[in-house]
Amino acid sequence: MSMFQFRRWCMLDQRDIDAYHENGFVRVSGLFAESEISELATDMVRVIEQWGQETIGWRGPWRDRYLPEEERLNTKAVFMHNPHFYSAAWGRVIFHEKLTGAVQALVGGAIQWHHTVLHAKPPELGTPFPMHQDFPFYPHDGPDFVDCLLHLDDTPVESGCLRVVPGSHKLGPLVHNLGADTSPHLPPEKYHPDELESIDVPAQVGDVIFFSYQTIHWSDCNRTDEWRKSVRFGYHSTEMRPIGRAEDDPYRIDMENVLKRKDSTIVAGFRDNEGAEASAYTVLGLAQAKG
Repeated sequence: MSMFQFRRWCMLDQRDIDAYHENGFVRVSGLFAESEISELATDMVRVIEQWGQETIGWRGPWRDRYLPEEERLNTKAVFMHNPHFYSAAWGRVIFHEKLTGAVQALVGGAIQWHHTVLHAKPPELGTPFPMHQDFPFYPHDGPDFVDCLLHLDDTPVESGCLRVVPGSHKLGPLVHNLGADTSPHLPPEKYHPDELESIDVPAQVGDVIFFSYQTIHWSDCNRTDEWRKSVRFGYHSTEMRPIGRAEDDPYRIDMENVLKRKDSTIVAGFRDNEGAEASAYTVLGLAQAKG
């Protein structure tokens, strides 16, 4: 990629890049044309109507701390992985040059796609999410994993916008509550909105929030009469490798169990046939997740 092409595709300036590295997130407007967002949003409505299934959202004991008793089993959510299985528009967007160019500006080098997933909060009690890092959902051996949250609806605070703990990505991977009966979440006695300050990151249609998978974040209920639909893309450096689980516990992440690099779609740059022998976390002194 030439410097001219990089500058044409990447709409992040140095302030955006610095903000990401300092705070663990940055919100960016204008990456997508109105016509692109319209096509994506229209197709997503069809995907939800034809393929979606409503649930209460993430389960687990954290609900006792985040919701009053009468709401704990009444929240609503629609989650869907791989919308490109149903819509060509959602297949093309994985390679969107401004999106992937922004990720490359944030972490450098060659970039590969990891996942696409819809997180939709229906009107009137769309589900909350507890404080967590995304690291436990797809642990890798380094910090250069960027989550990109594309907003298909205006997302004010009242609709359950993203809330982040600025600078928390610098803590590295933290120990989460894991198990068969709960989604990964940080221990609420220490990591809870009442205990740890966070900031709201409201967004408009088409905005993208880029955040590290080490950034602590959460969101409240959607208590409006409008949908709150957002889609998360996960991208990471091609040099990173997945981390496996412990032999004695299928839920515990074993930071020393570094697996082979996973073959996936390269969206920017070129993947060399060489990789670092040591985990980046070992080099950084973060070989074990911290409590």
